[in-house]
Amino acid sequence: MPKESPIDQLNDTLKEIVFRRKNAKLFKKLAKSTNFDYQEVEALALINEKITNKMGPISRIPFREILHSGLDCTENLPHLLVDRVFSAIDKKDLSSITIDQWIEGFSIMLKGTLDERIEFAYKVYDLMKTDSLKKEQIFPMMRGCLIMPKPDEDPDEMVKDLLDLMLKKLDFDRNGRVSQLEFTQIVKKNELFLECMGPIFPSREAQYAFLTTFSHRNHRF
Repeated sequence: MPKESPIDQLNDTLKEIVFRRKNAKLFKKLAKSTNFDYQEVEALALINEKITNKMGPISRIPFREILHSGLDCTENLPHLLVDRVFSAIDKKDLSSITIDQWIEGFSIMLKGTLDERIEFAYKVYDLMKTDSLKKEQIFPMMRGCLIMPKPDEDPDEMVKDLLDLMLKKLDFDRNGRVSQLEFTQIVKKNELFLECMGPIFPSREAQYAFLTTFSHRNHRF
C-alpha cells in the first residue's frame, strides 16, 4: 500500500525551513507594517500554512470555524458578523484570505491600536461601503446579537428602542445616518461604543489565549 501523506505537511522540518526562507521578505515587510514582530509574523504564517494544507484556502467557512473555535466568537444569529469580518479582511474580494491579509487582520483584531480598531469596526458595520449607516442597516446587526427576551417582550421593539437611544449619541448632525467620522468621534470619547452595533473583536481572555499559542512576548490587556 502507498504511504499516506501526513495531515500536517509542515511536520517535515525541511519543508518548514523552505517555507520560512521563501517568505522571509514578506515576513520582514509585515513585521514593519503590523503590530507583530518578525517571530510572531512567522509563527502566524506557519499556522496559516498548516490550515491551508489541511483545509484548503481560507474561505468563509474555514474562517468561521477558526473564529468560533480558536477565538470563541459566538453569535445568536450564526455568521452574521463573522462573515462581515471576513469581508473586511479580504480586501481584494478574492473570497479567500491570503497570508498577508491573515496577519494584517489578526494584527488589528488581537493587538490593534484604538484608531485601527475603530476603522476596522466601521468597515465591518458598513458592508456596502457607503460611509453612511442607516437604521435599516444597523437593525439586523443589533437584532442578531440580542439576548433572548422574555416571552411577553417583543424583541424587534426592544432593538428599535435601543437603536433610537444609540442614534441620539452617534448621529451628531441628526440626518438619520452614522458616518465614519461620527462613529470615530463617539468611540474616542467612550470606547464602550466600539462594538455598539454588534460584537466584532474576541474577548480579552480569548485574545490572550490565542496569542500565547504563538507569541513569545507577555501581553497585557
